[in-house]
Amino acid sequence: MHPILRKIFKICVPVAAYLLIWQLLSMIVGSSLLLPSPVDTIRAMFSIVKSTSGWQSIGITVFRILIGYVLGCILGVILAVLTAKIKVFDWLLMPLRSLIKTTPITSFALILLVSLVSGVVPIVVAAIVVIPMIWQTTEEAILHRDKQLLEMADIYFSPLQKLRYVSLPQVFPRFLATASTALGFAWKAVITAEILALPKFGIGRQMQNTKYYLDVPELFAWTFLVIVLSVAIESLLKYLLKKAGERYD
Repeated sequence: MHPILRKIFKICVPVAAYLLIWQLLSMIVGSSLLLPSPVDTIRAMFSIVKSTSGWQSIGITVFRILIGYVLGCILGVILAVLTAKIKVFDWLLMPLRSLIKTTPITSFALILLVSLVSGVVPIVVAAIVVIPMIWQTTEEAILHRDKQLLEMADIYFSPLQKLRYVSLPQVFPRFLATASTALGFAWKAVITAEILALPKFGIGRQMQNTKYYLDVPELFAWTFLVIVLSVAIESLLKYLLKKAGERYD
């Protein structure tokens, strides 16, 4: 069998098996309010895709995720450099990182709702979730650079050359691995925050609306769309980061 056909076969067969099991369970339950069938879900998904409000919600949610994710990455790198280079900052900020990592997303969203408009809350929550992940990994990468290479670089390279040819090749691969994982957490954070904050548009708002109208097929459809969009954007990010990382191989 051709390698491409084999790859398609390996993907399609499990998907078909899961869809069949899903259909059988839906027939056994016998109620779309409890477990809608794949056909009902696909029909609801097409209804979402055909509507203007559906595309508005998808676009705004993706925008919030990307803005929060980029902000989280930038702030995480800045904090990592500060705490790795200046011990006072490390001593002062370590409790803050632990606090951020252990506080539930829902708590952040509800606290932020007191002072921020509902549309901004998901962005801030996404940034808060991403920051400690990027921060910890980047700091560890900085601290574990090869000391002998750094000493040689101090003699032969300028500060910019040292950063470009010695530090970045050691730090960037670990940053890339965590950055890819952090995007998935940003998705979850934004959707959760939208469900709680209820902005005018957003996937989380649409999912919350399905509860009010008992539209379970549409809830399944939105969930499926979130999964597809998350996988697609994460795959694109991995490709772009891989291309960027090739400069330091």
